[in-house]
Amino acid sequence: METGRDSVNAHWTFPKPKSHHRRSKSGAFRHLPDTPIKPTGSQQAQRPGARGRNDTHDKGKPRSRTGLGAEETQTMESALELQPRRIFSAEEVSKLIKSILEKQLQDSEYDATGSQQRALELVQLVKEAVKSLGYERYKLVCYIVLGPVSQGALCCCSRSVWSPTSDTYAEFVFRNQSLFALCIVYAGYYE
Repeated sequence: METGRDSVNAHWTFPKPKSHHRRSKSGAFRHLPDTPIKPTGSQQAQRPGARGRNDTHDKGKPRSRTGLGAEETQTMESALELQPRRIFSAEEVSKLIKSILEKQLQDSEYDATGSQQRALELVQLVKEAVKSLGYERYKLVCYIVLGPVSQGALCCCSRSVWSPTSDTYAEFVFRNQSLFALCIVYAGYYE
């Protein structure tokens, strides 16, 4: 006599492949890793023990769409703020550069041997003065070219990758009878 258990074993059945199995070209199944599926908002409300959409985080404090209170959301927004609080003013920095270069170079004459050291000193003065203006979260790059005043023309150019909404520059060209000084301060906002 056949029992119910033996009758099941008598028939050869193959289970259907699960969704995380795939058939290769040879016909064999290969296992793919399971990826967790996160329930959506409507599915979360249907789960037993899940909070509904109208629940509050702390009694009396309404929750925002992110699930955080208003104070926590403001704190996170200020921490992740992409725009600077005080925007770099090219006009203000240009006036500062002008005052420094006029004070330092007004009665100077061009000297080819000492111009490199003089340019480095001017760069340090300009950078320190711009930092004292209090622009926070800006990376400052100062560029100064010193040269003799002559009949020929000189062209200076630079290239950079930056964001046009938050990065900027300020420049000023100083001239006297003997020399010229081109000063550019690049202000790149960093997060």
